[in-house]
Amino acid sequence: MPGPRRRDEISADCHRRRRDEASTGVCGRPGDGGVISLFVAVIFVAFLLVTGIVIDGAALRGQRRALADVARQAARAAVQEVDVTFYRSTGLVRLQVAEAGAAARAVVEAAGYEADVTVRGDRAAVRVGSEVPVRVLGLGSTNVRVSAEHEARAVWGVSRGR
Repeated sequence: MPGPRRRDEISADCHRRRRDEASTGVCGRPGDGGVISLFVAVIFVAFLLVTGIVIDGAALRGQRRALADVARQAARAAVQEVDVTFYRSTGLVRLQVAEAGAAARAVVEAAGYEADVTVRGDRAAVRVGSEVPVRVLGLGSTNVRVSAEHEARAVWGVSRGR
Protein backbone atom coordinates (compact mmCIF):
# COMPACT_ATOMS: atom_id res chain seq x y z
CA MET A 1 0.00 0.00 0.00
CA PRO A 2 1.52 3.30 -1.01
CA GLY A 3 2.02 5.92 1.71
CA PRO A 4 1.05 9.56 1.60
CA ARG A 5 2.50 11.55 -1.28
CA ARG A 6 5.23 14.01 -0.61
CA ARG A 7 4.80 17.74 -1.31
CA ASP A 8 7.29 17.78 -4.19
CA GLU A 9 5.43 14.90 -5.89
CA ILE A 10 2.15 16.84 -5.63
CA SER A 11 3.83 19.95 -7.01
CA ALA A 12 5.32 18.07 -9.96
CA ASP A 13 1.92 16.53 -10.68
CA CYS A 14 0.34 20.00 -10.64
CA HIS A 15 2.93 21.37 -13.08
CA ARG A 16 2.20 18.53 -15.50
CA ARG A 17 -1.52 19.27 -15.37
CA ARG A 18 -0.95 22.97 -15.96
CA ARG A 19 0.79 22.24 -19.18
CA ASP A 20 -2.25 20.31 -20.30
CA GLU A 21 -4.90 22.73 -19.00
CA ALA A 22 -3.95 26.32 -19.85
CA SER A 23 -6.77 27.87 -17.83
CA THR A 24 -6.18 26.24 -14.47
CA GLY A 25 -5.24 28.09 -11.31
CA VAL A 26 -4.68 26.02 -8.24
CA CYS A 27 -4.00 22.42 -9.12
CA GLY A 28 -7.20 20.77 -10.28
CA ARG A 29 -9.43 23.88 -10.01
CA PRO A 30 -10.52 26.19 -12.81
CA GLY A 31 -8.44 29.36 -12.87
CA ASP A 32 -9.52 32.97 -12.87
CA GLY A 33 -6.85 34.21 -15.22
CA GLY A 34 -7.65 37.66 -16.65
CA VAL A 35 -10.29 38.57 -14.10
CA ILE A 36 -7.87 40.85 -12.27
CA SER A 37 -6.94 42.53 -15.56
CA LEU A 38 -10.59 43.20 -16.36
CA PHE A 39 -11.18 44.55 -12.85
CA VAL A 40 -8.21 46.92 -13.14
CA ALA A 41 -9.37 48.12 -16.56
CA VAL A 42 -12.88 48.87 -15.30
CA ILE A 43 -11.58 50.65 -12.21
CA PHE A 44 -9.15 52.68 -14.35
CA VAL A 45 -11.93 53.82 -16.70
CA ALA A 46 -14.11 54.75 -13.72
CA PHE A 47 -11.20 56.69 -12.21
CA LEU A 48 -10.70 58.61 -15.46
CA LEU A 49 -14.40 59.42 -15.62
CA VAL A 50 -14.47 60.73 -12.04
CA THR A 51 -11.28 62.73 -12.63
CA GLY A 52 -12.80 64.28 -15.76
CA ILE A 53 -15.96 65.23 -13.91
CA VAL A 54 -13.94 66.85 -11.14
CA ILE A 55 -11.62 68.79 -13.46
CA ASP A 56 -14.26 69.95 -15.95
CA GLY A 57 -16.85 70.49 -13.24
CA ALA A 58 -14.49 72.77 -11.34
CA ALA A 59 -13.78 74.80 -14.47
CA LEU A 60 -17.48 75.16 -15.27
CA ARG A 61 -18.35 76.10 -11.71
CA GLY A 62 -15.58 78.66 -11.52
CA GLN A 63 -16.64 80.25 -14.81
CA ARG A 64 -20.27 80.35 -13.71
CA ARG A 65 -19.28 82.07 -10.48
CA ALA A 66 -17.29 84.67 -12.42
CA LEU A 67 -20.24 85.25 -14.75
CA ALA A 68 -22.61 85.63 -11.80
CA ASP A 69 -20.32 88.28 -10.30
CA VAL A 70 -20.25 90.21 -13.57
CA ALA A 71 -24.04 89.94 -13.97
CA ARG A 72 -24.54 91.19 -10.41
CA GLN A 73 -22.22 94.16 -10.94
CA ALA A 74 -23.86 95.03 -14.24
CA ALA A 75 -27.38 94.89 -12.78
CA ARG A 76 -26.31 97.14 -9.91
CA ALA A 77 -24.76 99.58 -12.36
CA ALA A 78 -27.98 99.62 -14.37
CA VAL A 79 -30.20 100.49 -11.40
CA GLN A 80 -28.04 103.53 -10.68
CA GLU A 81 -29.62 105.19 -13.72
CA VAL A 82 -32.81 106.46 -12.07
CA ASP A 83 -35.07 108.89 -13.92
CA VAL A 84 -34.80 111.69 -11.34
CA THR A 85 -37.27 114.00 -13.10
CA PHE A 86 -39.94 111.30 -13.09
CA TYR A 87 -39.24 110.55 -9.43
CA ARG A 88 -39.52 114.21 -8.42
CA SER A 89 -42.82 114.63 -10.21
CA THR A 90 -44.49 111.33 -9.19
CA GLY A 91 -42.58 109.95 -6.21
CA LEU A 92 -42.14 106.63 -8.07
CA VAL A 93 -38.79 105.12 -9.05
CA ARG A 94 -38.26 104.40 -12.73
CA LEU A 95 -35.06 103.67 -14.63
CA GLN A 96 -33.91 105.45 -17.75
CA VAL A 97 -34.00 102.52 -20.15
CA ALA A 98 -31.25 103.56 -22.59
CA GLU A 99 -28.83 104.77 -19.91
CA ALA A 100 -29.41 101.74 -17.67
CA GLY A 101 -28.82 99.34 -20.56
CA ALA A 102 -25.67 101.20 -21.59
CA ALA A 103 -24.32 101.16 -18.02
CA ALA A 104 -24.88 97.42 -17.69
CA ARG A 105 -23.33 96.67 -21.08
CA ALA A 106 -20.28 98.80 -20.22
CA VAL A 107 -19.62 96.72 -17.09
CA VAL A 108 -20.05 93.44 -18.97
CA GLU A 109 -17.92 94.52 -21.93
CA ALA A 110 -15.16 95.67 -19.58
CA ALA A 111 -15.08 92.11 -18.25
CA GLY A 112 -14.86 90.75 -21.80
CA TYR A 113 -18.34 89.24 -22.20
CA GLU A 114 -21.59 90.02 -23.97
CA ALA A 115 -24.90 90.47 -22.19
CA ASP A 116 -28.64 90.57 -22.62
CA VAL A 117 -30.00 93.48 -20.60
CA THR A 118 -33.69 93.95 -19.83
CA VAL A 119 -34.91 97.12 -18.12
CA ARG A 120 -38.51 97.37 -16.94
CA GLY A 121 -39.75 100.03 -14.58
CA ASP A 122 -37.50 99.98 -11.52
CA ARG A 123 -35.82 96.65 -12.32
CA ALA A 124 -32.88 95.63 -14.47
CA ALA A 125 -32.03 92.05 -15.39
CA VAL A 126 -28.68 91.08 -16.88
CA ARG A 127 -27.85 87.71 -18.43
CA VAL A 128 -24.20 86.97 -19.21
CA GLY A 129 -22.94 83.89 -21.08
CA SER A 130 -19.65 82.37 -22.11
CA GLU A 131 -18.23 79.29 -23.81
CA VAL A 132 -16.02 77.20 -21.52
CA PRO A 133 -13.64 74.62 -23.00
CA VAL A 134 -13.93 71.15 -21.49
CA ARG A 135 -10.57 69.44 -21.30
CA VAL A 136 -11.29 65.90 -20.20
CA LEU A 137 -14.93 65.08 -20.94
CA GLY A 138 -15.17 66.74 -24.34
CA LEU A 139 -17.27 63.92 -25.73
CA GLY A 140 -18.91 65.30 -28.85
CA SER A 141 -18.08 68.95 -28.20
CA THR A 142 -15.11 70.90 -26.98
CA ASN A 143 -17.04 73.81 -25.40
CA VAL A 144 -19.94 74.11 -23.01
CA ARG A 145 -22.08 77.24 -22.75
CA VAL A 146 -22.36 78.62 -19.22
CA SER A 147 -24.54 81.55 -18.25
CA ALA A 148 -25.61 83.53 -15.20
CA GLU A 149 -28.39 86.01 -14.60
CA HIS A 150 -29.02 88.63 -11.95
CA GLU A 151 -31.83 91.09 -11.37
CA ALA A 152 -31.61 94.28 -9.32
CA ARG A 153 -34.30 96.70 -8.20
CA ALA A 154 -33.80 100.43 -7.83
CA VAL A 155 -34.98 102.03 -4.62
CA TRP A 156 -34.86 105.65 -3.61
CA GLY A 157 -34.23 106.82 -0.09
CA VAL A 158 -34.50 104.65 2.97
CA SER A 159 -36.57 101.50 2.63
CA ARG A 160 -37.35 98.78 5.10
CA GLY A 161 -36.34 95.18 4.54
CA ARG A 162 -38.73 92.60 3.21
